[in-house]
Amino acid sequence: MAQFHVHEPRNELSADTARHEPDVALEGVPIDHIGKNDLSEASSPGVLIQKYRNAGYTVFSLTEHEYQVDGKKYKRVPYDEVDADLDKMSWPWSQWGVDADELGMVALQGGEIRGDVEGVEKLHDIVSLDNDLGHGKDQSVETVLGEVEDRGGITFLAHPSKYTATEDWELYIPVLESSDALLGLEVFNGDDRAPSRELWDKLLTHFGSDRPIWASGGDDYHARARERYDKRFNRSRTVILVPELSKQNVTDALRDGKSYVQYNGDAQAPFIESIESTENSITITAPSAHEITWIADGEAVATGETVVSETLDDPAYVRAELSGRGGSITATQPFYLR
Repeated sequence: MAQFHVHEPRNELSADTARHEPDVALEGVPIDHIGKNDLSEASSPGVLIQKYRNAGYTVFSLTEHEYQVDGKKYKRVPYDEVDADLDKMSWPWSQWGVDADELGMVALQGGEIRGDVEGVEKLHDIVSLDNDLGHGKDQSVETVLGEVEDRGGITFLAHPSKYTATEDWELYIPVLESSDALLGLEVFNGDDRAPSRELWDKLLTHFGSDRPIWASGGDDYHARARERYDKRFNRSRTVILVPELSKQNVTDALRDGKSYVQYNGDAQAPFIESIESTENSITITAPSAHEITWIADGEAVATGETVVSETLDDPAYVRAELSGRGGSITATQPFYLR
């Protein structure tokens, strides 16, 4: 399991647990200017890493906001007026005494940077991985993605439906055309905040196999006191399919779409045991799934373990959504039929 959207803790955490903290209701708990509840001193990010390891994660990236530097928030300050090191990132883990190899984890350098998307009012968040770009400097998203690509990194657009209605999906066409470093969209965020699967389907239908768009899932966890239905620890994730755990295998799998994404709901999203394909069918085995729905060009076209290509009307793609206990969902990447 992989987690690619997590922030340094805003409050005290326990390194011995695998649950949301602090476990109190949001009402009546003051929040200061950096988004920290007035509850405790913040724990080291190393504690957060251990906490995710306790929950079973073996691939992890700390993706602090570009405007959060040394405990100070510069979200609405022009970048050229910030009196701080804008290139400072939550990296390396060794500064907190954490050794990824000892934990049995793959560590990716990361950050949540921003770029200007034409037609979107606010700067758009980008989950940036495996590179050292620490700030977008209020540039166009195409320029920011180009800088990530020059550094050999990869990115996903974070919670796009926070910024863009599904009917405005065309705003992302030039963005996706601008850079191969942009792998796709975060379709699950936290407790399915800003659900983006319909937006994803619009773009998948438009581009087809000419430009694959892979899905990502992330907790967007800040270790803040939150309402029961807005607790983000261990809620959304990416499951990466690799023969052996290594950074190269992980980044290759992300580039190739060898993964699927999950949202836990109030339970545990179904895991996929196997995916088998023939010349005219795809079959998914997932024993804990209650139902498997196949989606092509944004429409549900079949249910059950198997979809047969002859029953489809030459779609741009087909993907599967697996429903499980407690409203949980697992979504595959798109399959492109030949």
